[in-house]
Amino acid sequence: MTIIISSMRSTMMMMIRRASCAYDANDNTNLHGRRDNKNGRRKCRASTVCRLLALSSLLLTLAPYYYVATFIPVGTDDATTAATAAASIVSPPPSRVVARVGSSSRPTSSSRRPRATIAYAISLTSCGNDGGGGHSSDASLMEGAAVLRHSIHLSSIRNYEISRSVFDYEMIAFVHPDALPCSDAFRALGYDVRVRDTPFNVSDIRGKFLRENIIKSGCCGEREYLKLYSYTLLGYPVVVHLDMDSLILRPLDDLFLAMLDDDDDDENGGDGGGGADGTGKDMAERHVDGGGPRSRISVMFDAPLPPSSSINSYFTRDYNMINPGHKHVGVQGGFLVVRPSMEAFDEYVSIVLEGRFVKGNGWYGEYGGYFGAQQIQGICSLYYDYKHPGTGVELNRCYYNAMADAPRETRRGRCRDGREECQDCRDTPIGEIKSVHFTLCSKPWKCPILKSSNGRGGGGDGGTRDICAEFHSEWFRIREDLDRTRAMEGGGGVYANPGGDYMPEIFRGYCNGPHERGYIPIGVAGPRG
Repeated sequence: MTIIISSMRSTMMMMIRRASCAYDANDNTNLHGRRDNKNGRRKCRASTVCRLLALSSLLLTLAPYYYVATFIPVGTDDATTAATAAASIVSPPPSRVVARVGSSSRPTSSSRRPRATIAYAISLTSCGNDGGGGHSSDASLMEGAAVLRHSIHLSSIRNYEISRSVFDYEMIAFVHPDALPCSDAFRALGYDVRVRDTPFNVSDIRGKFLRENIIKSGCCGEREYLKLYSYTLLGYPVVVHLDMDSLILRPLDDLFLAMLDDDDDDENGGDGGGGADGTGKDMAERHVDGGGPRSRISVMFDAPLPPSSSINSYFTRDYNMINPGHKHVGVQGGFLVVRPSMEAFDEYVSIVLEGRFVKGNGWYGEYGGYFGAQQIQGICSLYYDYKHPGTGVELNRCYYNAMADAPRETRRGRCRDGREECQDCRDTPIGEIKSVHFTLCSKPWKCPILKSSNGRGGGGDGGTRDICAEFHSEWFRIREDLDRTRAMEGGGGVYANPGGDYMPEIFRGYCNGPHERGYIPIGVAGPRG
């Protein structure tokens, strides 16, 4: 720093001397140089214009040195750092973010401030070899976790030029102690791994039936209650808990804005809707089309949206698990949007420990009678329908957490949701769907055969088969974008498609043949995009 300041002083004195004599330099060669120089200096000092020109020249020359003296920390004598800082005035460095050729993502603006950071959480109950059971113990779900994270990235403010989202994100993984040995892969993918045991001791449950059966029911037994830790993330305004076989196709900003009582889309120009494939409209167009975020949320049965201060959760229901007319339908456990609250967390735990679960009928003798009733599916229905009505919003499953389910029974043709007429979610354009969940459709990394007609397994009837193919195509589109991002950020900059020849129009070269053995895995190379 001392060297820099000394150099500045010397340069300033030199420039002042040069500036004062600028107008008489041409007279130095004649025989009357001394007299002419005096006259020239006299004229120069008398001229205001001359002084201004000299001062401008001086300031332009000293600008780089002023930058160095101002912004290089005191005590820094690194000549290289100083030179680099000064040179950056003349030639600013290129943007760190480069447009991805053939990608859904685009350069992001580093100066854009997010409205808030949303926590996206998953739960890992087992490594798949310890009897923990459930789909979250499937070792292949690391593929799902990688693509899920990238889909969230594409629908966030970090991909603002396309997504138009105003929210940032952080990824969190609740990991059961038994699953800790396989959690490193999730850390490498960019998840904040938080080891959590089941939030209660099964032996403390007072109800005999629940105490004896909760560990062997549902997808994951008592370990599914790891999802309750979403309510404990008090550092975030909203938490979205998703199963790893889910995919975000479009920003969920409307949900967040409505919950946070913010009906103005974005002071930065975001529209709160957008989409990861570049179809988002700007704020003016969105308001012309339909007003603020509340008006754009599709609620099941066209029910009115509660006041923002009352909305503590969004969810969908699983009508495939009940017979038409079932009074209290279970919440679909793979998609939960919640407002964090330790009071809510404690109340859930107290309900479980009370153990008022009746065999065949469910919680309090009414909230059950379907798969997963002893876990999240049933207890969330009890919590938001009975304990705290009006605080949970059932979203239209055709747009949120879409699963490609048929709207009517196969035998009698009755609507599964109990109405006379029901919307066929399989007819929903893929461009309008916010998120999907691979339940009825097979997991993408199993390279399913999309030709069956038995109503399940990724095939189903024509309607189910067609929408499943679209879901899988979207998953592999985002998988390809992830690989392109990895190639670019890895230094090589060249993306090489693996060239699988099984249904490349859907699987984009990532399947060599049908079933899981034909899938070409991602591998773990650190968090990307």
